[in-house]
Amino acid sequence: MCSYSVEARLRILRWHSAPTQRGFSNRWDASFVNTASCPDPAAAARPAGQRQPTRVTFDLVLHELRNHDFAVLSTVSADGSPHSAGVNYGISRPGPDLAIYVMTRKHLLKARNIAENPWVSLVVPLPRRLLWFLPPPTIQLHGRAEILDWTDGDGTDVFGSFWMGRRILEAYRASARRGETRVCFLKVTPDPVISTYMLGHNVFKLRRRMESGAARVITPSTR
Repeated sequence: MCSYSVEARLRILRWHSAPTQRGFSNRWDASFVNTASCPDPAAAARPAGQRQPTRVTFDLVLHELRNHDFAVLSTVSADGSPHSAGVNYGISRPGPDLAIYVMTRKHLLKARNIAENPWVSLVVPLPRRLLWFLPPPTIQLHGRAEILDWTDGDGTDVFGSFWMGRRILEAYRASARRGETRVCFLKVTPDPVISTYMLGHNVFKLRRRMESGAARVITPSTR
């Protein structure tokens, strides 16, 4: 059972729609909210033939996040200057809290910005295997980041769980042996609402109504 009621979802949306001091403007249209993870009781009561099929669920989003490891991380400095960088990431093990880990060094701009302003956004592109020349679907997340030591147990466990992560770990361990002391993990805790575009949609049908490819899912309190 989902622990988010319809009222709770609307409260989350109102919070995200309000002006913030994060350096990002979160203006979301409630009409695009996808309620697959938390079904509307009124919709569930309709006869099966009248229900609209749901394309995007939290489980689908989590599956795609786990099957990819590249994202664009955006940060904002204390004076409001934006910065974006491509990063490799890993997802936390199944459990009550979803977290995204990135390995970097403390002197780089993204880490310096997070030290001043922890609010970040991530865009994860999902490349197409066949129609590679078309824009890829994307998953967009916002949240709060913190800087952890590079020996953090959860971070090393996550990066040790996928091929690219192991290569990155090995490279930074070699750097540490040579005296590098600035290696760190960035841990991003996403906001409950996750946005997607074109995920689970037929790209050719989107030609008629491009905005129909947008969806929102809410992270369940337990996974």
